[in-house]
Amino acid sequence: MPQLDTLTFFSQFFWLCIFYLGFYLALVKYFLPKMSRILKIRNLKMNAGSASGPLQEMKQEHEIIKHQRDQSLLNALKESRQLFQESAQSTQVWLQKVLEDVNKNQLQEMNKAYIQSVSDLSTSQALVLNNLKTIIAPSSYKASGILTAQDSSKDLFFTAKVLETLEQ
Repeated sequence: MPQLDTLTFFSQFFWLCIFYLGFYLALVKYFLPKMSRILKIRNLKMNAGSASGPLQEMKQEHEIIKHQRDQSLLNALKESRQLFQESAQSTQVWLQKVLEDVNKNQLQEMNKAYIQSVSDLSTSQALVLNNLKTIIAPSSYKASGILTAQDSSKDLFFTAKVLETLEQ
């Protein structure tokens, strides 16, 4: 094993001791005194605190910051809620406007064509029924499923009313 070679073992051990000794002396001479002074000053400040001492001031400052944070969060939530409501309302107004425009411009012609076809069908059905009534005897109306004249006039009246409302 090259780590335990007797020729290089002494030199490796020597340099290891030199570096550790140098690191230890630097810590003891420079860093530990600074750290101990900082810890002593902290202890003095903490122990010297009375009702108006640094500890109480830190607590008060912490409470003020916490209150400000809560207020900021509350204001942000209120604003976002208000913006969301405004956005929803404006979207609803826009959607209503678009629907009205589509119904007025594009669907009105289709609705008229549909109503016209329905009225044509109902008129042709009424004509067929009238033709059947002239051919078939009145006593067989119920058996053949033919409506009476009064029922077909109600259908025609309804169709006329639907056409009038759409034309307005």
